[in-house]
Amino acid sequence: MPPTPVTEIEERIDALRGQDAGDRHPRVSLDHTPCAAFVAPLLAATTDPDPYIRASAVHALASYEPEEHAQLQEALFKSLADDPDPSVRSAAAEVMARMPGDTVAALLAALGDASADVRMEAVLALSAFEASDVVAAVTDRLHRDSAPEVRERAVMALERLKPEGVAGDLVRALEDPSALVRSAAACALGEHDAGETPVVLDALLLALSDPSAGVRENAARALRYSAAEAIPGLMALLADEASEARREATGALGTLGANQAIGALAERLRNDTDAEVRRGAAAALGDLGTEAATAHLIDAFGQEAESAEVRTEIVRALGSAHDVEALPVLCAALGDADAETREAAAEALQWLLDPEVPASMAALEPLCLALKDAVGSVRAVACGALGALNDARALPFLMQAGRDGTEECRIAALEAIARIDATAGEALLLEALADAATDVRRVAAKSLVLSAHAPIPSEVLDCMADPEGDPFARCDLAKSLAQRGGLEAVPVLLDLLRDGSGHVRAAAAQALCELPDPRAMRPLTALLDDDDEDVRGEAALALAALADDRAIEPLQALLNDDCPPVRRRVVWALSFFTPSKVLPLLVDALQDDDPDVQSTAASALADVCDAPALRRILSALPAGCDDVGSALEEAAAASEEDEGALPRSAASRRVQLGTVHYE
Repeated sequence: MPPTPVTEIEERIDALRGQDAGDRHPRVSLDHTPCAAFVAPLLAATTDPDPYIRASAVHALASYEPEEHAQLQEALFKSLADDPDPSVRSAAAEVMARMPGDTVAALLAALGDASADVRMEAVLALSAFEASDVVAAVTDRLHRDSAPEVRERAVMALERLKPEGVAGDLVRALEDPSALVRSAAACALGEHDAGETPVVLDALLLALSDPSAGVRENAARALRYSAAEAIPGLMALLADEASEARREATGALGTLGANQAIGALAERLRNDTDAEVRRGAAAALGDLGTEAATAHLIDAFGQEAESAEVRTEIVRALGSAHDVEALPVLCAALGDADAETREAAAEALQWLLDPEVPASMAALEPLCLALKDAVGSVRAVACGALGALNDARALPFLMQAGRDGTEECRIAALEAIARIDATAGEALLLEALADAATDVRRVAAKSLVLSAHAPIPSEVLDCMADPEGDPFARCDLAKSLAQRGGLEAVPVLLDLLRDGSGHVRAAAAQALCELPDPRAMRPLTALLDDDDEDVRGEAALALAALADDRAIEPLQALLNDDCPPVRRRVVWALSFFTPSKVLPLLVDALQDDDPDVQSTAASALADVCDAPALRRILSALPAGCDDVGSALEEAAAASEEDEGALPRSAASRRVQLGTVHYE
């Protein structure tokens, strides 16, 4: 007989008794999928003689709602107040933070527990409650508790609670005798605008000289978005004995735009013994982005032989500087021994290169060589950079990369080819429609430009006719056919109206909106009953492009569609038919339940009616139609100002509204 749920949890509880001390983790020891039958055994385990089992049971009870289990909260209260073992009381305090209900009083009482561990958990648990007595009690623990760990948690709790005036308490905590508390306070003050709060700024500047390296580090981090007054102190910190403090100082100086620190940052970049500090200095110089900063970065790249990470950071910084003077170094970095540095160089070139700047052409040959790099990601980014360069001389190399063994490289190559000259790359793009990778096929379909003077390629027809193929590729090919034009594209699009994917049916309808053809009348009308709301909306607009009044009746039925974006498209579509036949429908739509439908109806009427007609519609509007009334009034006034202006013809108006999906 299989074990019952009760037996299962009881066996797991019993198994804990034999665990070695090093394997005991009460927070996770009884992790399980919640089961109501487990609650009673877990409640019983909260009174087990073994404190490890009691703590494990308390943590496990966090998975249950007190409202559904009457004894649960009572058991937690009892564990918090009366259990003789502090680990169990701590567990109860931690769990109660996640429990709804009146737990505040019990947690406040736990702040007087003899165990610092319990007080720590109680303080953190109270940070979930914003009552004034909670703030007062936590603030009291910050300033009066004997345990530094509790005071540290009080800092964290106050930062979560964010009561008014908390900055003053955090500034005071920077004078705490414990570096643990001072460090937490400096970190918390980073969430405050030191540049707008002089008392915070002054306190953090003093903390830059704190005896504790951790405090100095956190103070520098907190000053990162402060004010220019912090720059001298941060520059002094560049000589700190602690590398972590120096690193944070570099970051803050870069963010603060400290151009006066360029020389000091360059010295750190060249000479600091810690690679992380050198990386920080490089990033800061990149943030500053001046000619002087760029010159130091260029000089440093040739000297940095020890750390590939630092060279990579220098290259990234040069890329962010957007200075053509960096071009030779970035081209040289394409041949660096480190793959990450080479990739960063290609990426930097991608952002830096400008076809209109003659100097950019110096990158053509190094980037083409980079297409043979041993690392696929480097080759892929180099393809992107060549696309940015937009030089047709790169096409033969990109054609080879379009058949690369890595998917990301093939994708990047196809995108670059499309950017330079999709027509020249047509053969490769057509070949890629049958690629083994879905994303490659999608990029090929999206990039393809079909010639109106040549038959539709068989590769396109095969891809569009494949029901097992990627639907999004078929969507993009439908757009390509619409852009190509030609009567021979219509039958292909009509076939797509029967596709199994709603995305494809909608894309086909959208394409037929660009290629209106009487042959589409019947299948588009049938799609007004499609299960997919996007398909219904696009079919309505495609019928509008046909402007055949026989479509008015089926479109009118769709004015009761449950989907507001569909109704909006139907209203807009109706405005493209004979005005005398659709005006009553458009006027009725002014009172649709959805404001977007109302607005579209007002816009449609403004397009197809002259000023007197708009005035008549306005006079008949019932009360409560203020928004559409204002829109119609504005349209009527504009028409009256432009004396003799006639309503816009359907041919001068655009049918498309965008897709239902994105509304």
